[in-house]
Amino acid sequence: MSLNSETSRSAKAESATSQAALRVRAHWLVSLLLVALSAAGFWLFSRGFLLTRMVLPDHSLPSVLPFQSAPGTLESVGPDAASASEWYPAKYERAIILVVDALRVDFAMWSDELNSTFGTAGGVPGSQHIGRLMPYHNRLPAIAALSRERPDQSMLYRFRADPPTTTLQRLKGLTTGQLPTFIDAGSNFAGSTVDEDNWLQALRRPPIGIINGTEAARSHNLVFLGDDTWISMFPNELSDTQATETNDTLQKSRTGWARVRPFPSLNVWDLDTVDDGVLSRLPMFLLPPVSENKSEIIRKEREQWRQLVKQPHMWEHSDFNEMTQANSMVSDKVGHAQLHHEWDMIIAHGLGVDHCGHRFGPDHSAISHKLAQMNTAIELIVNAIDRDEKPTALYLFGDHGMDNKGDHGGDSPREVDAGLWIYSNRKWHSKESDERTARVLRNAQELISSNALGSSFDQDLKESWWRNTHLSDDYKSASGEHLFEAPELRSVSQIDLVSTLSLSLGLPIPFNNLGTAIPEMFASDNDSSAEWGLLSVLRLNAAQVLRYIEKYVSNSRSHGFTDDALRLWNDMYNQAEDSYRELADAIGQNPKNRQQPHIRELEERVAAEYFAFTRMVLGSLRQMWAQFDPVLILAGLCTLVLSIAALLALYAQSRLRSLDIIIARAGWPCISGGIAGAVVFRALSSVFVSSGLSHMTSLDATVAGLAMGAAATFCVALLSDSKASTFAFVPQLQWLAVTPATVLNVVAAVATIIHCLAFSSNSFTFNEDSIVLYTVQTLVLATSLLSVRAILSSSAGPKRASGTRALVCSLLILVLNRTLAYSTVCREEQLSACTPTFYGAPSASISTVYLAAANVLMVWLVPSAVTYALRRSYSDRAMVSKLWVSLGMRVSMGMAAAYWVLDSIDGQTASGAAAASSPTRTLAVNGSDWSDMRMALARMAAGVALGGGLAAWYASPFCLDVELPNVPILSQPQALPTNKGASRAPAGQSQRTAVILGYGNAYGAAYLIFVTVVFCVLFLVQQPMGGIMLSLLFIELILCVELFDALRDTIEEASSLLCAQVILMAQLSYVGYFATGHQFTLVSIQWSTAFVGVREMQLVVCGIIVALNTLGSFVLTAACMPLAVLWNESLGTQLLRLAPDNYISRITGAGAAYAAYHAVVSVSSAACAAWFRRHLMVWKIFAPRFMFSVPITLVSSAVLLLVAIGLATVHILRMGLSVGNTQAMVAQKLHMASKSS
Repeated sequence: MSLNSETSRSAKAESATSQAALRVRAHWLVSLLLVALSAAGFWLFSRGFLLTRMVLPDHSLPSVLPFQSAPGTLESVGPDAASASEWYPAKYERAIILVVDALRVDFAMWSDELNSTFGTAGGVPGSQHIGRLMPYHNRLPAIAALSRERPDQSMLYRFRADPPTTTLQRLKGLTTGQLPTFIDAGSNFAGSTVDEDNWLQALRRPPIGIINGTEAARSHNLVFLGDDTWISMFPNELSDTQATETNDTLQKSRTGWARVRPFPSLNVWDLDTVDDGVLSRLPMFLLPPVSENKSEIIRKEREQWRQLVKQPHMWEHSDFNEMTQANSMVSDKVGHAQLHHEWDMIIAHGLGVDHCGHRFGPDHSAISHKLAQMNTAIELIVNAIDRDEKPTALYLFGDHGMDNKGDHGGDSPREVDAGLWIYSNRKWHSKESDERTARVLRNAQELISSNALGSSFDQDLKESWWRNTHLSDDYKSASGEHLFEAPELRSVSQIDLVSTLSLSLGLPIPFNNLGTAIPEMFASDNDSSAEWGLLSVLRLNAAQVLRYIEKYVSNSRSHGFTDDALRLWNDMYNQAEDSYRELADAIGQNPKNRQQPHIRELEERVAAEYFAFTRMVLGSLRQMWAQFDPVLILAGLCTLVLSIAALLALYAQSRLRSLDIIIARAGWPCISGGIAGAVVFRALSSVFVSSGLSHMTSLDATVAGLAMGAAATFCVALLSDSKASTFAFVPQLQWLAVTPATVLNVVAAVATIIHCLAFSSNSFTFNEDSIVLYTVQTLVLATSLLSVRAILSSSAGPKRASGTRALVCSLLILVLNRTLAYSTVCREEQLSACTPTFYGAPSASISTVYLAAANVLMVWLVPSAVTYALRRSYSDRAMVSKLWVSLGMRVSMGMAAAYWVLDSIDGQTASGAAAASSPTRTLAVNGSDWSDMRMALARMAAGVALGGGLAAWYASPFCLDVELPNVPILSQPQALPTNKGASRAPAGQSQRTAVILGYGNAYGAAYLIFVTVVFCVLFLVQQPMGGIMLSLLFIELILCVELFDALRDTIEEASSLLCAQVILMAQLSYVGYFATGHQFTLVSIQWSTAFVGVREMQLVVCGIIVALNTLGSFVLTAACMPLAVLWNESLGTQLLRLAPDNYISRITGAGAAYAAYHAVVSVSSAACAAWFRRHLMVWKIFAPRFMFSVPITLVSSAVLLLVAIGLATVHILRMGLSVGNTQAMVAQKLHMASKSS
């Protein structure tokens, strides 16, 4: 029997009326305003707290020395060090810079004791590593052999990097000589052009003219191969000239030719492409053309180079075509002979070692293969250098190290300790010069340590020698004792390479450089008729540093240098200059006096004073260089506090009136207040800037005024109507009474306060995971006690059943929280009391196969939990539930889990392949047989979730079905259970009851289906342990919704429980964050997940994937938040039917309360970071915590207010208000039943 047409028409009319009544414009306006206020506050605070240093536009020129020559000083009797064409005579005509990314210092060292101890199968009984040499030790024997055979032509250094140890920041330091700033770390994956002076600019700078009939600076020919990060930093300097070269172009440009071959750098799963690109092209420049030299030695070396390349398709590139017309390496002007004979600098940057660390970790045999490949390359490069008639230097170094998991970005010792090996085909130091250098360094060390400021410096600045504890720490006995003593090594700072490289090539030191020339490079320049080379270089270096400081102070009122520091620097430099003049007077006009012992001792003392001065400046700037802007910091904090007030005011008002009324009342005051604030702040900004209190721009002032004015007037407009009515939803004075809801809310408030106070101490901050777990467990325990109270105070009935349900949910959450706490990655500060478990083993950096297999169990567990949650309201019987939850969701999760199983198998099988391979064998680590299948699985998993689940939900979100009970035909409708609905045929027709399954939880079940789609996407981008923990978090969130739904049935003032529920769900998001393998450090970001389902680096796509991996727990919790209101809301809820605007206002208010929690935590972290801005740990602990709070707050707020509520919830509510589809479903069921009867 079907419904008549009249009823159908009335249903359509009612549907249209209902949809028109649900207006969401006000929701979008309010949501966008609140998110914008938070974003403005973060932006202002960051502008004041995380400032980049001022970049001076000045450049050092060969013809302009950093000091003026004075009669009677040494430069008047020295060689050409003070000539008008160069700062220091060039030691080398050519240089090769070979960057082995992530080459830690212990990777480059050789230990005979280590080899003899662990190189045999027996090993050392009771040792930590029985019979096994670590795969990254003793893998570069070429460095050790050459250092032993030619000690005066080579030397190995510890190459200490300044954090953050990301490649872009390290390359900036290695080319400009400057310290990085913390905020620059975010640009590592977007590139950042370097505008300040650097040695690449000096190398490519056109000659300045003719002096005394000779060219003042000759042009240089440059070759670049490798990491494309260089190209984003130096697009002009590293511009290939082949396409524009003609016979006369080079002569006109006078900049020399350039050959540039960059390769993609961010695909950390690709171990070979960049290295192969470098190694395949180096022979073009290092080996003579075949037509020029056909000797057997050259032929063998050419074949060795070819065998180093792993990917055969690399040779298909046009660079390797023999025909000149088709070869993109040659031109009319520059042929094969010129490519070999006329290059001046080669920069080669390989990434295989770094990518191997990210992909597998250092404790993996694949890294030994990459190091062996580099070892062979080093041997071949040295052979080519030795044949070169021109003085040539090789600088082999790592831009940073890697930690025990293969990651970098922080400041742990293994991340900052890279290796530097310098080799030349000429003798550049000797035993005598090294002894003189040692005396200079020890004298400088005494000068630095004797100063109160210098005594607080890092050890690497106070001491020039360092024991390689990384080598010895890896080999301990069972009792923890070292099996052999750590070898000693010379230590230099990475930025020291800048002045060393520049002066050794005859280039001026870059204007902004803060490094000090490596003394051994110049200590042997000791011509009896000229000034000691090291003294000349250090004086130039010191004068350049002082010139930079003076220019910086004159250009910046808020330079951040204290008066005491400026006075100390000037005193030290003047003291060195006085000693220099004393030396000049002692030498007089007789250069032979230089060889006198007392003169040599005086030279060493003066050199030590210059060295101590440059180190003192560097050490001071490491500690104090943060140009904090107190005005912008305060403006940012005020804006954030006002945004919190706006969120709470909206939460309070949303329970009383609709969003349309709120907008009507606060809209125009908000706009006028913002404009007024902008005008006032623009006027004040000029005062702040002129007085030197701030460096804010007009844009800063406008944003600050708009944000604070709009937020303040928004709050005033909402609260001014009736202060009492703001909290009218709370019964008068009832909050003073000790009720169950009051107790729970007080516990939740205390948990929030404890979380915020954690940032008041660095030890509490890096133990935030334990603190949040404690507060969550305490809050859940409070709910369990309330559940017990409800059970004991009620006899058998619905209230007792609800209490039992609440108790079961709370106990399950307690157990799941402890399970989530099992998964962890440890911060450096926690290592003594923390064991990493995220990858399945403490030393692992890739997930074990067993862990990936355990992740497969989630394919059954999560859909089963969702189905069980839907079963109480009979929502599991609906078609969308059966097709998506029982089938589609399992298919999507199954393919995602299979992806990670294959990934783990690849990681495990790569160990055996690498161990069995030689440097000349191809290792299929990134090109395994599973790669195509993994790519297909990842894309299909995402396709099923988004293309299948999301589309099905959007078309028919409700989990409803119709059941026709086998009951007699009634004249009146029958009473029905709570979670079911009934429909009767219109009057005048025979009556039959139809039961609508899922009616009682229609909105909650429909929204839960949407959340499952979000979960499937997040599950895909989580590593195996992360997938397991995210699954358990999802189950916890469902239990949390059930828990508070049950508590509302047991507590009279049920509406006041929302605050406690919001706080619990927000804190659960932090528990899930730590459980999915993250900490609030850059190192814990799982960059390798960027290539899930992606073959090549796509900045936007890969960035989104990493963001979803990192913020997955916060995205999932924000997506679940509307369930706090929608769960167990029936299809016929009267509030939605009668006042849909008030209903959406209620949901928006709950979202505002959730966003307020994250904003409060963020303000606390920001305030503590500002308060501790001079704390020793500010950049290591407090600043990173604040930086992570920014995306957490903004993403949580945007996902909840704009996506979860603005799109998903609104779609469900509009579909629910359209009653026509439900009636049609009932009519169809009745019609089918009548036909069958």
